This record gives sequence, C-alpha cells and structure tokens, in this order.
Amino acid sequence: MMACAKQESSNAEVNSSLTDEMGVHFVAGQIFSDRLKQGLYGPELIVIAGRPFTQGAVNKDKQAPDNEKPAHQISLTKLFAISRTEITVAQFREFIESSDYKTQAEQINSSNIFDLGSGKLVAKEGVNWRHNHIGELAGENFPVVHISFEDAMAYVQWLSKKTNKTYRLPSESEWEFALRANSESIYPWGKKLLDVKHGNLSGTADKMPNNRKWGNAIPNYADGYWGLAPVKQYTAEGFGTFDMQGNVAEWVADCWHDNYRRAPANGDAWINPGCTQRVLRGSSWLSASDQSRSSFRSSSKSTTSNSLIGFRVVRQL
Repeated sequence: MMACAKQESSNAEVNSSLTDEMGVHFVAGQIFSDRLKQGLYGPELIVIAGRPFTQGAVNKDKQAPDNEKPAHQISLTKLFAISRTEITVAQFREFIESSDYKTQAEQINSSNIFDLGSGKLVAKEGVNWRHNHIGELAGENFPVVHISFEDAMAYVQWLSKKTNKTYRLPSESEWEFALRANSESIYPWGKKLLDVKHGNLSGTADKMPNNRKWGNAIPNYADGYWGLAPVKQYTAEGFGTFDMQGNVAEWVADCWHDNYRRAPANGDAWINPGCTQRVLRGSSWLSASDQSRSSFRSSSKSTTSNSLIGFRVVRQL
C-alpha cells in the first residue's frame, strides 16, 4: 500500500524512527506516499520527529497579540508525517470525483475572491474549489482554495478510508513545530522581517496586473507572484515542507481559543465539542507583514471559504 523513498533530513532527533504494526519502518526525513489505487498515490509526505519546543510568541516579539501567548512548552514525542505541500487542486479533484462530495462553496454557489478593482475580498457566484484567487479556473498544481474547515475534514476522512491509514488535519502544535523547524526566532527565516529570502508573501515589489500598490507589505520584497502560486515554487523549509510560510493560510484541527492558557502540553489538538470557530495558521499571498511571524494565528468560522485559505494533512504513524 505504500511507495517509500528514504531521505535524510536535518529533523532527525531522539526517537527518530519507528516500525508500525505492518512492519513498515519510518525514519525522520523519509518521504513517501500512500497508494490510493493502481497507479495513483496520495499526497507526498515527509516524516518529522517530534521533540520538546516552545509554542507561541517569543518574548522579544513586540508585535505579538495576546492570542499568541503565553509561550508554553510542548512535548511532541512521536513521529508524524505531514504533507510536503498544501493539498492541490488535482489531489482534491480525485476526492471529488471519487466521492461526489459537494463543498460548501458549491452548495451556496459562491465564495470570496480577490477583486482587483477594489483590492478587497468580495463574494462571487459560481466560485468553488476549481477556481483560483481571482475566480478563474485554477491550475492542477495550485493549492486548492475556497475550502471550508468542513470540506478539509471530509477530504481527510476520505483519504483515511481510501488508504486504510489515519489521516487528519495537523494540530496547531504540530503545524508550528513543522514551520519553525527547530528555530525560535520571530520569523521562520530569522529575527528580522527583511531577512526573508523566499516564499509567496506580500511584498511591495510584487506588482498586481492593474499596478495597485500593496499596503503593510514586506519592503522591497518580490517573489514572482502577486497572487496565488503553484506549490513547490520556492526553496524547501527546514524540515522539507513547502509553502508553510505564505501562499495560503491553512486550517488546523484546533478550536479557537483567545490564548494558550490551559492548552494541551502534549501537542494534541485543543478541541471543544461543538465549537464553530476554528484556527488558521500561517500567512497567505495577501497577508500583511506582521502575519508572516512564526507564532501568527487567526480564527474563522468552520464554514468560511475564500481565496486565501487551503490546508495540508498529517498521516499518523
């Protein structure tokens, strides 16, 4: 059921390997995909070895709001595999065609796109997972957007059934750990905003088709895309993932809480039955510069869909 290609990575730590109940051996840095059917595989995954880390805003981060505090110690002790990229249009299409699932945007026949004229997100009829940030048909290798939390959950449930493995959304802790890749700096790439080298982020040197200027963007930064970018256009991050910094914000499994007081210390998702506000992690192609910080988090209703939000998955080992 699985095609594996081993690769060593910088994330190897204590307890950096395991053998599952089927006798399959996993090591930190290993890249693999689970088979869906003959000739077709699920998302490309990379194995990450958990270790203790500090989640939340570091003390020197003066921009951090209270919802990123208090910084707290998390003990991730197990290996987990996370998709190297955000789920793509092609991957989501396989789910739709296999299941006949109707996303929430399809059910209401609308989602929010970026309007070049006004520079705002506006609702547009007929937009759904097939479309990009401005409502045009998206390329197969673009991250799927216009996806609600409920749609993302439907995808991981389908993927689990197809592969007979446990897939889920990452917890907030797993997501931040993967992004930081052992760093403790304000930004994923270092201490200063201007030190950024790569990633689909909002920069003042990115030009929209109508020459509209960005506000509160990274000064003098350009990444080649003013809007959404295909996956894997930029250098891999520390643990071998792509686009955790920028491109689209991503759903995680947690319910929204206004701060981290009483948050789980073991890295599990913090879930209250029946909650309707969910957590989004990471910046998007439209995000302001302060939203590129490693600890940045935001909330949205589980039914929200727009051109800024996608998701990636975790495969339990």
